[in-house]
Amino acid sequence: MNVMRRLKSIASSGRSSFSDHGGDSRTERVKVDQEAERKASGESHTLSRSTAKQEHIASLTQSVASSSTSNMSSVGRTKNPGHDQLHKEMHGMKIRDDKDDHHDDKDMEAAVVNGNGTEAGQVIATTIGGKNGRPKLTISYMAERVVGTGSFGVVFQAKCLETGETVAIKKVLQDKRYKNRELQVMRLLDHPNVVQLKHCFYSTTEKDEVYLNLVLEYVSETVYRVTKHYTRMHQHVPIIYVQLYMYQICRALNYIHNVIGVTHRDIKPQNLLVNPHTHQLKLCDFGSAKMLVRGEPNISYICSRYYRAPELIFGATEYTTAIDLWSAGCVLAELLLGQPLFPGESGVDQLVEIIKILGTPTREEIKCMNPNYSEFKFPQIKAHPWHKVFQKRSPPEAVDLVSRLLQYSPSLRCTALEACAHSFFDDLRNPNACLPNGRPLPPLFNFTPEELSAASPELCDRLIPEHMRK
Repeated sequence: MNVMRRLKSIASSGRSSFSDHGGDSRTERVKVDQEAERKASGESHTLSRSTAKQEHIASLTQSVASSSTSNMSSVGRTKNPGHDQLHKEMHGMKIRDDKDDHHDDKDMEAAVVNGNGTEAGQVIATTIGGKNGRPKLTISYMAERVVGTGSFGVVFQAKCLETGETVAIKKVLQDKRYKNRELQVMRLLDHPNVVQLKHCFYSTTEKDEVYLNLVLEYVSETVYRVTKHYTRMHQHVPIIYVQLYMYQICRALNYIHNVIGVTHRDIKPQNLLVNPHTHQLKLCDFGSAKMLVRGEPNISYICSRYYRAPELIFGATEYTTAIDLWSAGCVLAELLLGQPLFPGESGVDQLVEIIKILGTPTREEIKCMNPNYSEFKFPQIKAHPWHKVFQKRSPPEAVDLVSRLLQYSPSLRCTALEACAHSFFDDLRNPNACLPNGRPLPPLFNFTPEELSAASPELCDRLIPEHMRK
């Protein structure tokens, strides 16, 4: 249906209607990169800071590190499948979430032994080491099952035959003309809320096709599966889990935005891994991630549809990390509702769904989203009150955070670090906070000075609870 016709029909009804659409959030992400985008940016991300601010942050982070060591180690040992599992349906899940040491040499060559390495029982053998006088070691991975497919390639679960460790291997076709941007980004990442790259190696087929294999830590669940589980049970995701997941999403975004200088560009429930025992969340799939450079254009047809920021729909090519914050707001709304907030059936229909809730954007808001957009003829539709969008059981603080993230003007959306300090997460800062089964929360406040470099002293004090500074 034509977008103008739909909007006019909504406007003529005298109100903005909120409909409880179902819908599958597994929208296909089409990665259409311009050749200019395929060149990874090596520009370093620098942040200015004062000496006094550095000292304040350093003292806070040092005190947190010393006070939380024992707590973090106990969380890291949580591997008992009898602890804190979501429901009986999830009792059979096996997970290995070990934090192994990184190998210094992540570039490895590999030979595929029998088949293409992705069928169950197929083995990939790769050699590591051999540089700087180190001995060569052979590591073999046996494919167990495919856990994800897409236009990017395939992700399969595998087991290291030498150690018995379970890993996830993302296998993507390598264009010989370009460096792989995802690999370049993944090599920079080291954070408790970002999936860990263990190794990488190349494999070839009989057709002389080259594949890049990213060996990643294996985490069995996703926010998408958790939400669907509770929806099937006709239940809402417990608020403590909504708080935990959303806080860790925001912390991960602050890290990649302000420490690494990368925008993810595909935040959605399927790309948020969850350890079902500790409830530690890890951001994954950096296949669309990019270092945005001011003045350089980017493609606007990016990000999965339900979570696509309005400036992208309006065709903006100079956007900011704020697109990830919009997506995060959509994820929070979905956790509260049990279904996507903006379930557009097409790119154009996505804008209709947004306008039904936020109302018609003003001329100024459209200009903030895309200064080059000249078509302003939209029927006037009033915004739907947020308290009517969500049920009464949703905490007002959660609704307030949604409203701060889902703003038309990118500059008005709160930053990831500001979101971490929001009152919705105050329960997590309580010294007696724990998981429903009594076990400790995953690490939440072990900030590094780099993570807090963009924060004022007041914001730092808000982020790190008093009991974590002792």
